[in-house]
Parts: sequence; C-alpha cells; structure tokens
Amino acid sequence: MKNDKLLFEVINSMTMNEKRYFKVFCNRHIIGGQNKYVLLFNIFQKIKSFDDKSIIESLKEHNYSLKFISSDMNYLKKMLLKSLNEFHSEKTFDIKIKQQLISIEILFYKGLYQECLELINKAKKIKLFNESNYLMLELLNWEKKCTGYSLGLIKAIEVNSSIESCFNQIKIEKEITDIYYNSYLLKNNLGKTNKEKIIFEFENLLKNNVLLKNNLFNSVRLNVYCQLIYSNYYHVKKDYLSELNYLYKALSFFDFNEDYKFENPLDYISISIRVIDIKKTGSSDEFYSELKKLRDFDNILDLQKEVIQERIFLFTNQAELEHLLYVNQFDDAAIVLENILQAIKTSKYNIEPYYFIKIYYLIASINCVFGNFSNGLKYINKVINVFKFSDRPNVFVRAEFLNIIIHYELKNYDLVLRAIGNVKLKYKAKYEFNYFEIKILEIIYKISENPHIIKEKTEFQNLYDSIKKKFSQDDVDLLKNNYIKYLITKTNNSKR
Repeated sequence: MKNDKLLFEVINSMTMNEKRYFKVFCNRHIIGGQNKYVLLFNIFQKIKSFDDKSIIESLKEHNYSLKFISSDMNYLKKMLLKSLNEFHSEKTFDIKIKQQLISIEILFYKGLYQECLELINKAKKIKLFNESNYLMLELLNWEKKCTGYSLGLIKAIEVNSSIESCFNQIKIEKEITDIYYNSYLLKNNLGKTNKEKIIFEFENLLKNNVLLKNNLFNSVRLNVYCQLIYSNYYHVKKDYLSELNYLYKALSFFDFNEDYKFENPLDYISISIRVIDIKKTGSSDEFYSELKKLRDFDNILDLQKEVIQERIFLFTNQAELEHLLYVNQFDDAAIVLENILQAIKTSKYNIEPYYFIKIYYLIASINCVFGNFSNGLKYINKVINVFKFSDRPNVFVRAEFLNIIIHYELKNYDLVLRAIGNVKLKYKAKYEFNYFEIKILEIIYKISENPHIIKEKTEFQNLYDSIKKKFSQDDVDLLKNNYIKYLITKTNNSKR
C-alpha cells in the first residue's frame, strides 16, 4: 500500500492552515453528497503512526467502503498536491515564475502571443529573477516563440541571441557550484586525509579562473557560495578568524537581500550555526549574542516553518551544550541536555544523520562527565550501531574512542583490549588519530593488560605531565580541552 504511506507522510507534514485550505479546496471540487475525500483525509489525520492494519481498521470504523480504496487514495493524493500548489502559489520566486510559465503555455496554444509577451515581461520583473538561469532560459524560449509569431523573424533572432548569454551564466553557475561542493568534500576529509595534501588540493581549486575573474555575481546564491568556498579553505587551515570573516560576509548577502533570506532560511541557519560553532569556545557574552540572534530569527517561510524551528532548536541547544561543557558549567549543561532529550522524544525531526550523530555523542559525553557511564554507553551504541562512519567520520571516530573510555571506566578490560585492536585495524587506512588520542589509547591498553598490577594514578600523572607541555591554556580546541579534563580527573580521582 504505497499510496497510503505517501498520504500519511504528506498529511502528517501539513500545517493547520494547509489542512484548512485543503478542506475548502476539496469542497469546491465536489458537488452534492458527502465528501468522502475529506472523510478519508480526516481518518488519515487521526492516525498516530503508519501501519496498514490500523488504517484498514480506522476505515472500517467509519464505514468507509474499501471497494475502491486504491482509486480513492490516488484521487486524494492528487487533490492534496493541487491544494498545496494553489496554497503556496505566491510563496517563492521560483513558484511565481513557474505559475507564469503555465499561463504563458496555455495562452500560447490559444494563439494569444502578445498576451504571452506581457506575462513574460511581468515574470522578468519578479524579485530574485536572476537566481534561476534555468527558469530564465525557459522563459526566453517562450519569448523567442511568441516574438517570432507576433513581431517577426528579426525580433525573434534578437531574443534568440540573448539565450547565449543565459547559457554562459549557467556555465559559470555550474563551475562555481562544482568548486563549492568540492570545497566541502575537502573540508570534510580533514582527519581522514593528510592536512597538507588537503591544503594543496584546496589551493589548486582556488586557482580556477571563474573564481579569480569574478569578484561579484548577479546571483545572491553564487556570491554566498564564493564566501563559503573561502571559509572552508580557512577552516582546513585552522585559521578560524579568517573563516569567521568569510562566514560573516556570506551572511551579509542575506541581510542585504531580505527576499532571498526569506526564501532560503535553511541556508542562512546553516551558516549561522558555523559562526556559533566557532564562538562556542570564546566568551560567553559573544556566544550567547550569536545564539540569541539565531533563536530570534523570524523571517520564516510558512512552507518550511516546522523544519526550521526543529533545526534552530536542535542546533542552538547542541552548541549551548558544548559551550557549557567547555566552560565547566555542568549543572546548566544538564538542564540543556534534558531539554534536548525531551524534544527528541516528543518531536519528529527532519534532520540528517550527520547532526544526530553529534547530538548522541554529546549526550554520551555529558553522561560520562557525571559518572553515568552506563547511560553514556547507551547513546554511544546509538551512534555506532545505527549510523555509519561515512555519515560523519570525525564524530563517528570520536564515538568509537569514547566507547573505549567508557568500557575502561566500567572495568570491562577484555572489551577495551579488543576494541582498541579493532579500532586501530579499522581506521588504519582511512583516519588519523590525533596525538592526544594515541597517547590515551596506549596507556589505557597498558593498564587493561595488567589492571591489578600497574598503578593507574602514576601512569595517568606521567601522561598528563608529558601532554600538558603540548597543550596551551589558550588552546580553543574543544576536543583537546576535553581530553585534558579527563586526564586531570584521572590524576585527582584515581585510587590505584
């Protein structure tokens, strides 16, 4: 029953306004008698979770005939999509232009060429028209046809020549987008590949002529992409001030183009999160200032409202949790953690695995801070057993590392020895552990081999004394900071 699964997902995603509009829309299109499609819609609306059996039982309870249920669901699906199309017909510049294109095509086949040209000129005046060269190309194609039939061959040739300029813009857009995607691939390879090699590849990428020749584009999106390409480069170089500078430049294009900001809130949020990510190891005043700015973000498109609210909540609370751990405000961190756990239980997040891996890792980390290693292990197992290394390599490996620490603290020494061997073998070819991790694994392995003979406190004290020379108190690396805290705890609390 594929159709009912789709219906469940669509209806479950609809806002109250969309549902209200659908019922009005549906009643306009049914004449006489009971509207069985509204009844079917209401039944699906009450279903808490998708299950074929419960759906059939609900239909029978309402005396809904199952004789033509497949056809009814097909029709309901079409009605739903039509009502959503109509409800959102003026929401974005893309949708507005597409609506004009539909009208132009209908008028063209009626032979109303001059009227078509009027609509084409109207479409060209829509804000953010330059953001979609593909739609512009389609519009120019209709303009060429209509001009040829109404104004003659010479005028049609003029329009046709302008199509070449559009093709050039599409070519530039593709090149910039390719560089943009590759910059993220390189950024995400940090830790998996030699840093110097990544920087070398990045610098070759930045030599592309399309970047060097064009300092500013007509498209807001391409200007944002360019700033993010350079921010990714400086992230790889660990020049966080320069990275922050380019992230702010990217955000400035949104601030100067409110319509683009209104229509692309998810992009705005993702850049803001990167700013917050850098600020979380700085002063609390600056961090909370950026956090408040994003939480107060209210230019939300109705079409994406729930998705945006989910992301803002999840991302800002994740960042706040990390900041509080960094500044040792563990009681406040516990409150934020509880908010996250409650939200995960009661909300349906449309969030990629990439982000959930980090959330579960942080939940495990703070449980370990409070000495609740068993609960920490539960969330680490969620990362290791539910997700894949490729979903988020950096954090996935951190989770594997924390898994070993947890088993060590639980005195599961055989598991520790086995896990260290497996991790070294598994990541030998595709991931480089940092100096801190290598040294901590070495000492944990050594103690786990002879836990009742080797003096734990002495070993950890010696390790801490050797490592702290390589660690500056001003180092803003959150991970190193956590490892140092762990070593300090072991030197203070260890009884053996």
